[in-house]
Amino acid sequence: MKTWRKGNLHTHTTNSDGDAPPEHVAGWYEEHGYDWLCISDHNHLTIFSDVEAGSNKWPLLVPGEEVTANSRDLPVHINGYGVKHLVEPFESDSVTETLQENVRRIVEAGGLASINHPNFKWAFSADELLQVDGYRFLEVYNGHPAVNNFGGGGTLSAEEIWDRLLSAGKTVWGLAVDDAHHYTGEFTAGRSNPGRGWVQTRTEKLDLPSVLEAIDQGEFYASNGVEIGDMAVSAKGITLEIEPENGDMSPAKYTTVFHGLNGQILDSVDGLTASYTPSPSDTYVRATVHSSTGNLAWTQPVFLDGRG
Repeated sequence: MKTWRKGNLHTHTTNSDGDAPPEHVAGWYEEHGYDWLCISDHNHLTIFSDVEAGSNKWPLLVPGEEVTANSRDLPVHINGYGVKHLVEPFESDSVTETLQENVRRIVEAGGLASINHPNFKWAFSADELLQVDGYRFLEVYNGHPAVNNFGGGGTLSAEEIWDRLLSAGKTVWGLAVDDAHHYTGEFTAGRSNPGRGWVQTRTEKLDLPSVLEAIDQGEFYASNGVEIGDMAVSAKGITLEIEPENGDMSPAKYTTVFHGLNGQILDSVDGLTASYTPSPSDTYVRATVHSSTGNLAWTQPVFLDGRG
């Protein structure tokens, strides 16, 4: 039977620019209920020994690297999940060329490529990403305080960029991640602390092949605080049940918004359950769950135009 398994796909240690060693970072996630974790240090493949990796002190560890490059002083950061060896970054004056070549190198190393925080320093837009092939993911939410998830000033939010890509025919899954750097000292909004964004994969087993297959196939949802209980996603529609936050003290209220081509709102449903049945004109359908607490969750799109 498949069950939800919580994981984080983007975090840092003292092997790059984090403030805690890998053992401390992995221990934090274990203590806070994560089933699996990818440590994605900048241009460094953080590997635990087989004995350490099998320890119940830490979650299941997914090998990863944040391939970190610059193009004309703009940050071009791409995570590689499941890479078999260190990926050396490529840089050029062309943002598109830098993106494409680093995606290619990640895939060549046996990894799945994720486009990280596109609005960090306003590095690149949907226009550049539409010219790049081979990546599987886009960070729709990143917990770092400087990444401008929600856009502004005429620049699209990360979620709006996602809809641009989906509407242009790309099969891209949306991620929520921590991008944590700060495990010591204060936990405040201005620091990149852990626990802010994650994904829930649905797998029968908790092992590396199962987790990698689940994220590759979009068998997960992304969240920065909303939990989904049961969920069915298929060409017949999306149905989901939300696990309420805050208990009896001050119950949260929820609205689930179903989006389609060009981000168009197809329907909006209030309450702890929501469903949408596609119409013949729908190209894809995905859902964003909005909590009165300000938290969000994102389902992966179901494609109705033959994509997979």
